[in-house]
Amino acid sequence: MIRLCWKEMRLLDADVLAGDVARGEILRLVMPRRYQLAWLQLMTGATQDQPQQEAQIWLETPEITVDSSSRVFSQHVVYLLHQHGALANLSLRENLMLPFLYGGLSDEMARANDLLPEVAEWLDIGDALDAQVGERSSYMHALISLGRSVLMQPDIMVVQDAHVGMQAHQLQRLRILFGEALQRLGAGVLYLSSSAQDGMGIDFCRSLELAGELVGTEDM
Repeated sequence: MIRLCWKEMRLLDADVLAGDVARGEILRLVMPRRYQLAWLQLMTGATQDQPQQEAQIWLETPEITVDSSSRVFSQHVVYLLHQHGALANLSLRENLMLPFLYGGLSDEMARANDLLPEVAEWLDIGDALDAQVGERSSYMHALISLGRSVLMQPDIMVVQDAHVGMQAHQLQRLRILFGEALQRLGAGVLYLSSSAQDGMGIDFCRSLELAGELVGTEDM
C-alpha cells in the first residue's frame, strides 16, 4: 500500500492531527487559505539534509519510506493547485510535458509523449497544443494540471480548491474530468478545502479540520 502520511504538528496557530491518505482514498482537510499555503510550503520546502526521523510529511511505499524532499516523492505525488497550473510563456504542450522536460527520465518522457494526444483530446485542447498559454482562466489552469497529472500517473494527488472562481458550466465539466481522471489513475487524494461545503461533488472517505484557536478565519 502506498500512503501519504503526516505526524501531529503545529501549523501557524492551529493543530493538525496525525493522519494519512492511501492510494484509492479521498481525504478532505478543511483549513483557511493561509493554512493551506503553509501546509503546501511544508510539503514542498523540506531540505535534502533533513533527517528522515524529523520529517513531518512523508510517503510510504512497500519498498521505501521517503520525505517530501525526495525525488521519489515527486514521482508519486502531484499537485493540482488553484491558479498554479500553467506558465504563461510556454505552449500548452510544453506545460503538459513540463515535469518530463526537466526530469531527466527519457523512458517516462517517451511514454508521456505517446499518451499526450489522447490526453489533449480528452481535455478538448488538442487543436491548441502549440499555442502559447498566456494569461488563462482558473479553468485552463485546472485543465493543464489535470492533464499533467494523468500523464505523470501519480499514486497521490494533492488538490487545492481548483474550482474556485469558475463559471458554472466550467465547474460541471471539471467535475466530470476530475472523476474520470481518478477512475483512470486510482490515485489517492488529499483535498485541501477552505470550506466544509464541497464545490467539486466529491465523495470523501474522511474529512478532517484544524484544531486549536484559528486567527483570521474570515477567508474560510
